[in-house]
Amino acid sequence: MKKKEERNELDLLELAREGDADALEYFFSKYQPVIYWKATQYFLQGAERDDLIQEAMIGLFKAIRDFDPEKEASFKSFAEMCINRQLLSAVKRSLRKKNMPLNQSISLDTPLTSDEESVDWTLLDVISEKQAETPEDFLIKNEDLTGAVKKLEQVTSPFEKKSFAAVFRRKKLSRNG
Repeated sequence: MKKKEERNELDLLELAREGDADALEYFFSKYQPVIYWKATQYFLQGAERDDLIQEAMIGLFKAIRDFDPEKEASFKSFAEMCINRQLLSAVKRSLRKKNMPLNQSISLDTPLTSDEESVDWTLLDVISEKQAETPEDFLIKNEDLTGAVKKLEQVTSPFEKKSFAAVFRRKKLSRNG
């Protein structure tokens, strides 16, 4: 009976490789408990449990794609190994230095108040309006500034332009010095 079940699974595996949705659904349903259990064995910094489950599902998909029935291992053993490797790779990727800013960042919606305070303040509430300027506001402000500079250039004489340049140079030097 066991050989017949293995043969049926190998046939389904071939169908899944060809893109048969029902065959793929069979494997994802059958191995769902393994996926969920393996996903609980790892912690992915900066991610949620669903991200780990998705990584485990990618591992199962790779097992479906890469399984060789000529090898000595069963599909179940191979699938579990692929799921473990995918999860481990995801954890290693998340710990790379390039991900540190994301992993150590603080949400703008994180409450800032202590237990004794009755007001719920978040970091976003505390940032001043000038600091929290949107990119759209920045572009509009610079567009207005550019228009004003162009208009000033049209109506000023060469002497006035030299005077403005001298004043700006002095201001720049006083700020830097």
